[in-house]
Amino acid sequence: MEFALCLPLLMLLVFGSIEAANAIYLRQAMTIAAYESVQVASAFGGTEPEAIARAEEILATFNVSNATIEVQPKITANIKGGTPITVTVEAPTNSNSLGPAWFFSDLTFRRQFTMLRL
Repeated sequence: MEFALCLPLLMLLVFGSIEAANAIYLRQAMTIAAYESVQVASAFGGTEPEAIARAEEILATFNVSNATIEVQPKITANIKGGTPITVTVEAPTNSNSLGPAWFFSDLTFRRQFTMLRL
């Protein structure tokens, strides 16, 4: 009888912990991707395609799918040093969950970094 009463609570605790750990993992992967990408974009001679490729490489390493990467402002040959470059990475939790997204369903995580262009 005690087991029957405690089992739903224990299952909720176990699956909630797994879901929370997965959400933390996703946010950390996105943080690393945004940071590495903005470093590439803000470096001397860095380009937007190189920055996006670096972010996609890191996200693929962490198995993050359906992410969008945006670099603002658009990097051109005329961009001056000292210009703030911002990289934003967004990914939905639904397509990056280990199982059914019970606790973090229909959320989109967003990570953003800004650095000055060299």
